[in-house]
Amino acid sequence: MQYPYYNQGFIIQRQLWQETWPRGLMAFIATCQMLLTFTILGIETWSMGLSIRYSFLFIGYSASFFFTITWISTYTVACCNRGSQGCATHALVENILSIIASCVLLYYDTRFLHYPLGCFWEYGMCNSSYWSWTWSAFLGYSVLNIMHFKLIAIKIQLTCAALMLALGVLFFLSYLYVIVKVRQNSNGINPQPVIELKPQQGPFQPPPNIILGGQPPSYSVPSYY
Repeated sequence: MQYPYYNQGFIIQRQLWQETWPRGLMAFIATCQMLLTFTILGIETWSMGLSIRYSFLFIGYSASFFFTITWISTYTVACCNRGSQGCATHALVENILSIIASCVLLYYDTRFLHYPLGCFWEYGMCNSSYWSWTWSAFLGYSVLNIMHFKLIAIKIQLTCAALMLALGVLFFLSYLYVIVKVRQNSNGINPQPVIELKPQQGPFQPPPNIILGGQPPSYSVPSYY
């Protein structure tokens, strides 16, 4: 099947993109992003169970919203639409948002690491007795136990945020590599135009300088008189 000239360039680029796109690497990135997202959600829930007053301000839940969309988009370009540059660009945007969310999570986790027993809610909420009701009260945890377990939770979540940031950067670099590779390969391929020969309509008309029928040509001698 032959395609019009203006569609051949698009088809060639799509084929090159599908051949160059690192499907296995994308599946690895998406799987790691999914596992890290679940870990961050679990750590955030654990911090709420230890102490609502000393919890992580729901930062992990907010960041996990972007992380979830990111690993779903990355799985999409790894399995289904690996030949579509538009889907890959959409996944790139999601990974950039994931990088931003990872930076925000790293910032707050660093603050929590320096002040493990700091209350970052507003003043009235920090002094309210309602916030002291947590699962730690039923388990008999002391403040020192809360600080110990919270430090463990902070370090785990900090590591997960750093890995999410690294995976987002890896996706970004992979996208740039494929863009450059496809453009280099497509520059050496020139799509050939399709020329369609249409039959001539009507009887054949010979040019005026061709004489048919075998009649000798007649010449007119100019008169000088």
